[in-house]
Amino acid sequence: MEKLVDRYLRSGPLVNLPIHPRQHAFQPGKSTESALHQLVGTIGRALDSNEYSLGVFFDIEGAFHNTPMKSVSKALANWKVPTMIRSWIIAMLSQRTVQVTVGSTTITISTQRGLPQGSGLSPLLWSLVADSLLSWLSKQGVFAQTYADDGCVLICSLVLSTICDIMQRIIRGIEHWCNTRDLKSPSW
Repeated sequence: MEKLVDRYLRSGPLVNLPIHPRQHAFQPGKSTESALHQLVGTIGRALDSNEYSLGVFFDIEGAFHNTPMKSVSKALANWKVPTMIRSWIIAMLSQRTVQVTVGSTTITISTQRGLPQGSGLSPLLWSLVADSLLSWLSKQGVFAQTYADDGCVLICSLVLSTICDIMQRIIRGIEHWCNTRDLKSPSW
């Protein structure tokens, strides 16, 4: 069923409103190599223009394990995914149980958050959640890209002090984005 829902999302809602072009994970024709090529090309153009480049790399800690259902639901609503499919996805995520057995002791708990590891749908759902971060960063006029839960922000300019001031504002913005989605602050 997950494959069917993934196929529906990619051939329906994502056709009309694609994932941000600088998200390099879980998309056909994109990879770590495409991300690196895009980043190095941007730095090269800045160097050719005698500009400074300041880059910050981050990892949204435990993104897949800690993504709240409300963030997934909001992202699906932003892509205008029909209510019936949104409800199925949220039910699938929220009605999971995890069982651990050590020796003769077994513990079973219901999950409260997170995207299941090994699920074919989890990478796409995370990409939909993270898309709003890339969109916000793009509106700030900085170069930003992500690969799943890892990201990079690059600021290029002739004035080094300006770059540092802008980067501080961007870092606070990324932390705010994580906080508003109930995710851990990134590792820098």
